[in-house]
Amino acid sequence: MFGKLVSILKSSGSTIGMVSQETTGGKFVDEWVAEFAASKPSFTEADFGPVLSRVLAVKDDSEIKYEKTASGLCTAVMRDYFIDEMADTFDQEKSITNEKMADRIAAVLSSDKLAKKLFSKVPMLDMAEWSAQPLVLSGGQYDLSHDAESSTALLNAGTVVCTLSMRYFMYNATISRTFMIDPSPDQDKNYSFLLELQKKMLGWMTPGESMGAVQAKAAKYVQDQRPDLTANFVADCGGVTGIEMRDGVHTIAPGNSELLQANMVIALRVGLQDLINAKATDKLSKAYAYQLIDTVVVKEGDAAAEVLTSCSKEPNDVSFFFNEEDTTTGAKPDVKREAKADTKREGNGAGARPSTRKSAILPSKFRSEEKDDESTTRKRREHQKELLSRLLVEGRRRFAGEEGDDGEETRVVKKFESYKRETALPREVRNCKILVDERADSIVLPIYGMAVPFHISTLKNISRNDEGEYVYLRLNLVSPGQGVGKKDGLPVEDPGNTFVRSLTFRSTDIARMNEIYQSITALKRDQIKRETEKAQLADIVQQDRLMPTVGQRPARLPDVFMRPVAEGKRFPSALEIHSNGLRYMAAGRGAGSAVDILFNNIRHLFFQPCDNELLVLIHVHLRNPIMLGKKKIQDIQFYREASDASFDETGNRRRRIRYGDEDEIEAEQEERRRRRQLNKEFKEFAGKIAEASNHEVEVDTPFREVSFNGVPARSNVLLQPTVDCLVHLSDTPFFIITVADVEIVHLERVQFGLKNFDMVFVFKEFKRAPVHVNTVPMTQLDNVKEWLDS
Repeated sequence: MFGKLVSILKSSGSTIGMVSQETTGGKFVDEWVAEFAASKPSFTEADFGPVLSRVLAVKDDSEIKYEKTASGLCTAVMRDYFIDEMADTFDQEKSITNEKMADRIAAVLSSDKLAKKLFSKVPMLDMAEWSAQPLVLSGGQYDLSHDAESSTALLNAGTVVCTLSMRYFMYNATISRTFMIDPSPDQDKNYSFLLELQKKMLGWMTPGESMGAVQAKAAKYVQDQRPDLTANFVADCGGVTGIEMRDGVHTIAPGNSELLQANMVIALRVGLQDLINAKATDKLSKAYAYQLIDTVVVKEGDAAAEVLTSCSKEPNDVSFFFNEEDTTTGAKPDVKREAKADTKREGNGAGARPSTRKSAILPSKFRSEEKDDESTTRKRREHQKELLSRLLVEGRRRFAGEEGDDGEETRVVKKFESYKRETALPREVRNCKILVDERADSIVLPIYGMAVPFHISTLKNISRNDEGEYVYLRLNLVSPGQGVGKKDGLPVEDPGNTFVRSLTFRSTDIARMNEIYQSITALKRDQIKRETEKAQLADIVQQDRLMPTVGQRPARLPDVFMRPVAEGKRFPSALEIHSNGLRYMAAGRGAGSAVDILFNNIRHLFFQPCDNELLVLIHVHLRNPIMLGKKKIQDIQFYREASDASFDETGNRRRRIRYGDEDEIEAEQEERRRRRQLNKEFKEFAGKIAEASNHEVEVDTPFREVSFNGVPARSNVLLQPTVDCLVHLSDTPFFIITVADVEIVHLERVQFGLKNFDMVFVFKEFKRAPVHVNTVPMTQLDNVKEWLDS
């Protein structure tokens, strides 16, 4: 085929037209390039791009109809969606980045609800799409180039520029509007001048006028009317649009001699950049820019160009005033009144401190203390806003795919193989009866005289019913689309496949059918048990081997108990520090068995003294679980009891002779001394562990002074913050949450009249279930907030 095409080209002449600015690729193109390479030297290449652009620049009636529809799409999104979203964001003081706002705009087409609301009159809406990602600019960063992108900075209530480009049946249209929040008189003056300039340019765009001349007239108008804006005027004033979003030949740029023709569709742009608002109080609002883009069509004769994007751009329609009292009267805002309003809003918010005072006695006799509380609350609120903005930026980066995490779980099609070949089937299948093959984990069913094997994993459940003299066995199989359960969204390799959902067999042999039912039930039960065990052990990582200390005796902590207990009764043993980890030699029934913990598998190491506790302990929280006997564990604790119950004083001679207050005082002093000794011994050993690991593992100690009560499991326990975690180590089950893993903490039931509230920890890894801590006393709300904020 390509050879015939080359022959036709040779017979047509030696000059061949090429579109030099276009680059193509693919298998088809590669084959053509290889075929044409031998004949290419005999041809002279000429750039055909400008000629093709002139042919495509003038639109017929059907093309103009598509352009009008695309312009209507842009107008609807700008007028009926973006303006409301932006105003609502500023009015409710929400924090959102420019890029996130652009993503919300882009999601309009994929939302059935919004699409039905905005584009109800557009036929064949599936032919509409975005030509380019929506552009939102604010906060002093204004890139008016054609390849600009929305920044990750927060949407700022100063000057906002929004640009939208959409296409319908491949015909493009563009609209851009500038919105001003609390503009100064100079900003109003500059915008009104830009709007007047655009109206002038619409009148100059008549057939026969060169595009360069239109741009020159615009530049001269700026120089004559506002010479102070000459340096700020954007020289590129747009160009022809259509199948190509931007035609590189027909541009309204300096020196372009291409002539305007009737029915040309042009994206007309006027802009002012690098402007300075000297009266701005916010540094992000000091620099600003204006841009107006409309899709217009050149008309016959001397008529002005017709604007297709009909979204209003008058100053009154693009200006928003959130501080109207200050801007109209020129008076300074009433700081006291604003502060009182802020305090009132705080009192109505969920984060406000409930007023639980039931006495006429004031909690403080100094007004300064109340002011300190208000300033602390205000600082905490401002810090939370900063954290929220940072969280939004990080979340956008995570779910945009930059870190490879799109937040979605990839599901894999599971394939099961009962037998590799037909000869592997049991001989009993010749009888054409139901056969349960436990060796192959399969059920062989007779279907139309043929033995068809089904792996037990494909069986959902089995039921047995007696009706008269018959016994019915119904086998329900796993298949996609069975309802709203967890298996509803099973992945399908080929959507065109047909799935068998259930099979029913009947027989008068009751004993035989009961035997089959029992066998299948047992086989399914064993399969579920294996799958459950496999899932539980999925995150078990094989540890490296422990390297014992050679040439010297390892540091030891004697007579400590371990939790959880490996086997049988608990017996004290020694914890040793070796070259790359810890070893605990079990005593008692499991004597000789060792529990090894490597330093590279320790995520947190806690030392909790026995002050106000019954135990002094060293707690190890692992990165990856290990097997202890038949149990999977992620927390191991080594402790020694500090209570008097472990000391027998009945045989003490002085105890029999002396009794009374002196004896009690001596006993208390002895207990304090013993507790100090235990704390010192365990703390020094924890420090040796950190040194042996080259400080890869650091010792963390709970802060009891900022602790609070809560119910993380079944009982009310004392939760103590550490540098990196929130922990409860005194009793089982242990409770450890790493603060770095938490994305947000939600405080529930914080309202007047309740004595308790709840906390919900939501993790950055959304596949991990949130953790609830219930029944936290309301009196500790401020302490909890202060700790979370810090």
